[in-house]
Amino acid sequence: MNDLAYYAALSSNDLIGPKRFMKIIDGFGSLEPFFNLSPSEQIGFLGIKSDDASARFERMPEAGQKIIDDCAKKEICMVTIADGEYPSPLKTITDPPYILYYYGEFNLSIPLVAVVGTREPSAEALNINRYFVSELVNYNIGIVSGMARGHDTAAHEAVIENNGYTIAVLACGVDIVYPSSNRDLYRSLRESGTIVSEYPPGVRPDKWRFPLRNRIISGLANAVLIVQAPVNSGALITAKYAETQGRDVYAVPGNPMDARYGGTNQLLQRGAKVAVSPEEIVLDLTGTKHPAVRRKVTEMPALDADEMQVFGILSQERHVDEIAGISKIPMGELNAMLTRLELKGVVLQYPGRFYIRNL
Repeated sequence: MNDLAYYAALSSNDLIGPKRFMKIIDGFGSLEPFFNLSPSEQIGFLGIKSDDASARFERMPEAGQKIIDDCAKKEICMVTIADGEYPSPLKTITDPPYILYYYGEFNLSIPLVAVVGTREPSAEALNINRYFVSELVNYNIGIVSGMARGHDTAAHEAVIENNGYTIAVLACGVDIVYPSSNRDLYRSLRESGTIVSEYPPGVRPDKWRFPLRNRIISGLANAVLIVQAPVNSGALITAKYAETQGRDVYAVPGNPMDARYGGTNQLLQRGAKVAVSPEEIVLDLTGTKHPAVRRKVTEMPALDADEMQVFGILSQERHVDEIAGISKIPMGELNAMLTRLELKGVVLQYPGRFYIRNL
């Protein structure tokens, strides 16, 4: 067996997670001496007490080679924590995965924001999600999420629609489409994004795997945005991991009478940053108000008369109060109109509610 086969063999055994992997490294310095032990000696060294431990450890060498063969057949890439290609942000977290299986290529040259939320979102929150993601992508920021139903799916789809970069972190093998309703999204992610997991091919999405994968979602990102989450949402687990990993957590405030915002509102009470606008996140990540990488729209979309009036006013950067004073449009209508113009890509909002054309 070679080193890669050792790593693959360990990943075939659910009894060996990151902590036990580190115990092996600390005890032997490398994996080969551990694999020179008998299965019973390996179990004793790790202090494992499990009825099926013997069977799991006995089949590890064979399982490791099978994983390598499966990955070659399915064109799945493999990288270990000892490799230079391993994503460096993950090396800074507690319990980093010691091996990753993935499709695509990692793009760690741009900032990454994790976007997560409930699997049962409101229509309003989905629009907020798509708006934030679309704007972040337009600033050349990548998006990390988990390909789950609801907000994860919306985030990935918004990235693809805007020709951006996204990473989907799965709680199963990367050759498994879960949920099955995301088959089309999965194909798109394989073509233009990255699909990654710490689990080898063929591993099913057992419920206990989802909380663990959330540490990878936040660990890959520079910041985490919780769009909408009830009190017991898995998205809050991602937020907790982010806090311990030193990542900024942003939350979208919501209707206090809507239970789907209960968790995000609690995050704000505990000190999460208020997600006022995508530009605020961009400012925090890049330190500049006017990032040069902001994409411009090349074709003018259809605008109604009022939208054209506001667009005309924005030949120079103006504050929302100045726009209201010039246009005489009521503030409520103006806010809605500016949001529509942002979604159409013809207007940019900068921190402090300043606006300018993007054409």
